[in-house]
Amino acid sequence: MVPKMRETVSNTGAHDRQAPHSMSRSHFTQTPFARSLTAHMRDWRSRQDGSQRAMFADWSDGIYADFREEAEKAVAEDEVGLHDYALAITSSQMFALNLFLPWRRGTRRVLEAKLSTVLGEAIVVDRLAFEWVPPGALLGEIDGDRPGPDEKATGVDVVFWGHDEAGARAALLLEVKLGEGGFTTCGGRDSAANRRLDVCASAATFFRDPTACYLQRPVRKTRDRRYWEIFARSHGSVRAAFPGADDAGPCPFAGHQQQPMRNRALALALVQEGVVDRAWFGLCPHDDNPDVAREWLAWRALLPPTEQAHLLPASEILAAGRDEGHPAWARWMAERYRLAVR
Repeated sequence: MVPKMRETVSNTGAHDRQAPHSMSRSHFTQTPFARSLTAHMRDWRSRQDGSQRAMFADWSDGIYADFREEAEKAVAEDEVGLHDYALAITSSQMFALNLFLPWRRGTRRVLEAKLSTVLGEAIVVDRLAFEWVPPGALLGEIDGDRPGPDEKATGVDVVFWGHDEAGARAALLLEVKLGEGGFTTCGGRDSAANRRLDVCASAATFFRDPTACYLQRPVRKTRDRRYWEIFARSHGSVRAAFPGADDAGPCPFAGHQQQPMRNRALALALVQEGVVDRAWFGLCPHDDNPDVAREWLAWRALLPPTEQAHLLPASEILAAGRDEGHPAWARWMAERYRLAVR
């Protein structure tokens, strides 16, 4: 069985998560889309309980009522660290739980058909995990097998563990976005210990020697991070893995493409290290978030033409849930999050 891990607060672009049931500290600035969504959900809440407050008293109050018990089990079983914003009506963490809790148990036939369409090949889901953090050796981000209190680690919002039609072990890693202004960026370029800012400023310099990147071995770490090794192993070189990058610009992973890069590296590492036989990375966003859509297009432009940036809009999940036998949940989700059910 693939081990379950905690994710800790990161200053290099990983998600800000803490140990189970504790709240992490993170900065959040609302975009115009997020402000509009917040206003909508205040009105939605006023029709539910008469309150227009942007925060719930308890995180589980933001979960669809029929799945609250399942949500509490998932948080405990998967060791989900609850964010400060878990109480917010616009919490992306609660959005992910609300979206995928219907398939934590029970039938998944309609969902599997949807995932298979997105991937272009059939997949059977054996298990769904929330906020999974890999063993330390896969990405080399932490010194041991589990993150320490202050260690940086990449995590995945939702992982589908399963198999393909031939029985090969498979994993689909999904990043879920609600009102965010994009993806997390690289904090290494702002570290006082970074002595190679020229690598951050120039893609050409970075691609000539990816090991010169500060993230290769951040200060006080005892293990090299494996991103660049993983891409070189899969494509022959880091440059070949990202043919769409502009050599005349800054490092392509200094900005919003840093988080997708790490998730893609994790998908590749799962196969390279024999954890699974097949692995994919994809995005599940709110359909109307223009900021995430823009950055996802930029990410897709970096990839080889033979590789897909798999996209699974939230409305498609609602439609799958409706057809799987959860019509009341689908209506609630559509009303709360201002989504259409396709």
